[in-house]
Amino acid sequence: MGGDGQALSNKRRILEKSRVFLTADELRKGDNGGGETTRKLKEEKVLRWSHCGLSLEPLQLPVVFDLYGRLYSKKAVLDNILEKRSLHKQSSSDLNSDMKISKLSDVCEVSNVEEGKDRKVLIRCPVTGYDSASGLHQFLGFWSCGHVVACAAVNESVGKPAAAKKDCPVDDDPASVCPFCGATSFAVHLILDQESDEVKQYRRLRSLHRVFRKRGRSNT
Repeated sequence: MGGDGQALSNKRRILEKSRVFLTADELRKGDNGGGETTRKLKEEKVLRWSHCGLSLEPLQLPVVFDLYGRLYSKKAVLDNILEKRSLHKQSSSDLNSDMKISKLSDVCEVSNVEEGKDRKVLIRCPVTGYDSASGLHQFLGFWSCGHVVACAAVNESVGKPAAAKKDCPVDDDPASVCPFCGATSFAVHLILDQESDEVKQYRRLRSLHRVFRKRGRSNT
């Protein structure tokens, strides 16, 4: 039992470290073939694809994502919202004070998610079959339908050249139509490499999110 506790403690330390993004210099080294940096980046991506960004525990169904492109267990988000609304809790130090989630409409529930062996959460692109937790591919989450789709499938649907089909540059305007179901909204780059890219994306998408929410209220 003691060994299990030590293993859990070590795992939590690794997950805490995975919140620290690689520096620009480390990323450049990885782009130039730096094996250690590439391995580190892949390992951190795998952890962030399989663990809740709030609780740091393995993801549990249902799973949601926010405008930063982070993944959470929906239960952890609900618990965090209730905690923030508690007058007693508001007076204490909030470890998640940087979170921009104050209500469930600030997150989108992932549609194509399933529970695999050992109750591990699996998110696979419904078009290509790519597994998000492999750390090998970039993915977009579509806000209206909740489908998480590989960039390769998105780029194929808009006719990008073969050489550019693998990646979805963060500065590109996100695709507005889900290539799987055809729903129209906006796309969120998921599990980005740098925190600055997360912030940039949040600022770019929050106005689209407000429009989407207003449109949803007017249709109800």
